[in-house]
Amino acid sequence: MRSVNFSNDNLAVQWQYVKRNLGEFGISYQFNDFELQAHDVIQKLIQSCVNEEFALQVKAGRYEHAPNRLDERQGTYERNLTTTFGTSKILVPRIRFKKVKIHYSLFEKYQRRQKKFDKMIVLAMLLGLSVRKQRRFFKSFIGDAVSHTTASKLIRTLEEGLQGYRTRPIEDKYKYLLLDGLWVKVKDAGKLKEKVILFILGVTLDNKKEIIAFKLAGGETEEEVTALLNDIYRRGLEGKQLKLIASDGAKGIRSAINMVYPYAKWQLCYVHKIRNLNKHIRHKINNRPGIMRQIRAIYKSKNKQQAIERFDKFCAFWQEYEPYAIKCFKDGFYDTLHYFEFMEDKNLISSTNHIERELEEVRRRIKIQGYFKSDRSANLWVYGIISQVMQEQQPDVLPRHVTIFREPKYESVQ
Repeated sequence: MRSVNFSNDNLAVQWQYVKRNLGEFGISYQFNDFELQAHDVIQKLIQSCVNEEFALQVKAGRYEHAPNRLDERQGTYERNLTTTFGTSKILVPRIRFKKVKIHYSLFEKYQRRQKKFDKMIVLAMLLGLSVRKQRRFFKSFIGDAVSHTTASKLIRTLEEGLQGYRTRPIEDKYKYLLLDGLWVKVKDAGKLKEKVILFILGVTLDNKKEIIAFKLAGGETEEEVTALLNDIYRRGLEGKQLKLIASDGAKGIRSAINMVYPYAKWQLCYVHKIRNLNKHIRHKINNRPGIMRQIRAIYKSKNKQQAIERFDKFCAFWQEYEPYAIKCFKDGFYDTLHYFEFMEDKNLISSTNHIERELEEVRRRIKIQGYFKSDRSANLWVYGIISQVMQEQQPDVLPRHVTIFREPKYESVQ
């Protein structure tokens, strides 16, 4: 039996197979006919609503000579309106003397697409479809789609939400912060440059996790990280509940933490420490299995004292065989043990794995871009992605202070 792949990228293609198989069973006509009838009903409903709203605002129905009418009808013009049900051709009444300004709840002036349809296009791209793939996707299901240029413009609807996200007050309720960076390619002055997006993930007093800030920077320098930490401090995160900040071993990050939050402990990610040790092992075939086994035992110790005792024995044994690797491992080792002071939350703060999982999801979704055409484009995409990810994980977090899309002025009858 042939396997069916219903992934996002392949869903439209599989739908064509389903329709073809229905045709072989003799029921394709009835199913397609049902779709056509449903679309016809939706189109008539939209047309009826337009005519009714026009009559209410003019205060007279079609061909009605009411004494209190405000204006007269003068024919119609045709407008295509694309909704999540497909594209409908609507006849919009014209007004003769323009004494009344007509508003419709279904669409605004010059609007050709339903707001919800635009939201679905943006959502499809944030979930991982490329700008061009989303066109094929919606063309297969709805029968209409927007160009890749229009789709790119729709991403700009996130501008207002991004500004609110960057300026909103931050409640001082975080006991741990995790810092990490994601490197991306951005076009700057006609040249592709490597830039890093610095992320801060906060862990609240009740162990909820959320990305509270991010910044596109030239590198993980002290200046850039200090600017980001100062920003969240200025917006309310003064660190009264803050106990520990975890990050990798970048010197700029550590210096910035000491400047903005000098009383919070700094936890060096032990996973980065192990990776660094593994990279410097000289005789990997003979020595790496034993070294890795003992290293894992150190960080699985019951307490800090036991970890230090195991560390001393480990260094004494391997110093002769791997001197350079042991020298690198000793450098900053004690900074990787601060999580033993918070045993109830050690899985949250012993490494930066929690924020790296979030960054992996961001990396997967922006991979389709290849590179960003500007800093503005990078910021909008990253904001849209992390907003969507956080809403999927914790629906009650972002909606309180982030609005991704501007709500329509008039409530839709649909």
